[in-house]
Amino acid sequence: MKVDLMRRVDYWAGIPICFSLTVVHKLGALLGFKKRGLKKPVKNIMFIELSEMGSAILAYSSLQKAKELFPDANIYFLIFAQNQDSVHVLKTLPRENVITISSKSLFAFATGTISALWKIRKKKIDTIIDLELFSRATSILSYLSGAKRRVGYYNFYSEGLYRGKFLTHNVEYNPHQHIAINFLNLVYALKAPIDQVPMLKQIVKDIPVAPRIESSDEERKNILDKMKKVNPNFESGRIVVMNTNAGLLPLRAWGVDNYAKLAKKILDTYPDIYITIMGVKEATRDAEYICKVAPDRCIDLTTRTTLKEVVDLFNVSEVLITNDSGPAHFASLTPIKNFVFFGPETPKLYAPLGDNFVSIYSNMSCSPCVSAYNHRKSPCTDNKCLQVITVDSVFEKIKSVLG
Repeated sequence: MKVDLMRRVDYWAGIPICFSLTVVHKLGALLGFKKRGLKKPVKNIMFIELSEMGSAILAYSSLQKAKELFPDANIYFLIFAQNQDSVHVLKTLPRENVITISSKSLFAFATGTISALWKIRKKKIDTIIDLELFSRATSILSYLSGAKRRVGYYNFYSEGLYRGKFLTHNVEYNPHQHIAINFLNLVYALKAPIDQVPMLKQIVKDIPVAPRIESSDEERKNILDKMKKVNPNFESGRIVVMNTNAGLLPLRAWGVDNYAKLAKKILDTYPDIYITIMGVKEATRDAEYICKVAPDRCIDLTTRTTLKEVVDLFNVSEVLITNDSGPAHFASLTPIKNFVFFGPETPKLYAPLGDNFVSIYSNMSCSPCVSAYNHRKSPCTDNKCLQVITVDSVFEKIKSVLG
């Protein structure tokens, strides 16, 4: 499904369903069911984060904290099927503990949701931690799961973004703190007094960073062989990776013209460097355009790699230049120097964790313009916040790494 269709379904179907479930929940409270089961020990925890691959990396700290606070509990994860590799690559959970829903179409989503709820109930999940920022679909899932503890973000006095009133742990989403801390707040809320309003009244600083993923010699050789197969001119040399795709929000893209000009500048200055373009199907045209700069020294890997191979690619490369999207967070699992463009969103909230990250951000007055409070939808059709970032200024930053 396209993002706008998801938003419309979430709004037009989500609001009446959330209201109906709220009525059911209130009736249950009148009958004394509201707090039933909250005093029982936490045994099976499920995290829900459907739509963003990068968020699964940022959620690593929350998964680890849940294991630490509830060492005897089983941990599960619910995510869209096409994003599941972002959980598997960390190897923090057994594969059978990752449940998926397809988002290829509205029908696939509906049938996948029913299947997922059946699996969740079969596993007797007693605790749901909803990592999504005000998604009504995940809120509905958390209630229908049958879990006695439902932790999520609650809008309190914020207008709009209504998603029912049936959470057992209402956590205040803080738009001034990094999203990894907001995720951790959900986990810590399980240890907070149940009558605390709003949650979480606690200082959270300890953010476990996901460990580096090392590629074996064989995996390194395989990705290098794949690059040579795509471009036989590639023998050996230094590698700069470009990711022009902006994922679910095209507004975050720096622009293919800029990437092409930057590629030419890098190749003209460094004769031992090859440019590799990665990405999904939507990035293939960008790759073709950039490769025209120097066909013998550009390698088009779009649609040709698995997520693990992307990590291997980062492990054999020196620099990644990317829009704010999933690859920026996967790069934090490797030593590659990670240059990330921000504009519609801010690095203060969504910067990759780790010490190998460089933010490229103009800090324009209208930036950031997308957030949880507008369902990440902006009226902007002219992203000046990214257009004002010049090729020369980016090249100067990269030179500090390339030498």
